[in-house]
Amino acid sequence: MAVPIIFSTGSLHPFGLDRVFGWAAEAGFDGVEIMMDERWDTHQDGYLQTLVQRHGIPILALHPPIFRGAWGLGREETLIRSARLARRIDVPLVVAHPPPPGRPLERWKKGTLGEARDQGVTVAVENMPRGKPHVFNVRSRSCHLPEHLADIGDMTLDTSHIGASKVDLMRAHAVLEDQLRHIHLSDSNLEAGRDEHRLPGKGRLPLEPFLAALGRGGYPGAVSLELKPWPLGTPDPEVIMERMRGALRFAREGLDAG
Repeated sequence: MAVPIIFSTGSLHPFGLDRVFGWAAEAGFDGVEIMMDERWDTHQDGYLQTLVQRHGIPILALHPPIFRGAWGLGREETLIRSARLARRIDVPLVVAHPPPPGRPLERWKKGTLGEARDQGVTVAVENMPRGKPHVFNVRSRSCHLPEHLADIGDMTLDTSHIGASKVDLMRAHAVLEDQLRHIHLSDSNLEAGRDEHRLPGKGRLPLEPFLAALGRGGYPGAVSLELKPWPLGTPDPEVIMERMRGALRFAREGLDAG
């Protein structure tokens, strides 16, 4: 069975959700990942189900906000409620952001993360980009080094975060392969601290061998194109469509090479 290639609506967040859904369907993506924010359209179950029916492609992941909550709630309660929403609307996976450096990771795993995973959907913890040197990095585990995530369970691997952290992508795949349930795909020029989310093939990450390894290794999840709007040619719809199709082709060819 082919690995689904989906489009993160956060890649074109200045546009309305309905428009982005339509572009993803027209470009040929297998589904979408909803980047949730303060707009009710991004986390209202009835409306999301309407978009699925209107455009004929499924939602395969929910992505709660990284720096704040939705529904006027804090980050931890938002993650739990997002997992409940995913279960109600038959979305198989929720992306989870770990606590900032210095917060007790083990307590979060046993508390918030455990409760979210108890809702009956896959909750896949995302590797984060390395931040500036911080006193907490010395005495607590980071969330950018693969070895520090090896016991966190199901994971989302973000390739741009790997590039910003100066971590070898193929080594990260080797360490975390059995845990990977979701991929955020984009490129990077490998500048420390710069989370670039460039078009695949427009940076220095070894994305072709990485995708080939996923394709031949029985990877069970989806590959989600997660970019910034400007590499996609925002605001020109024709350029956006051309680049979406090019990125989709890059991902499919890379997976098929495996």
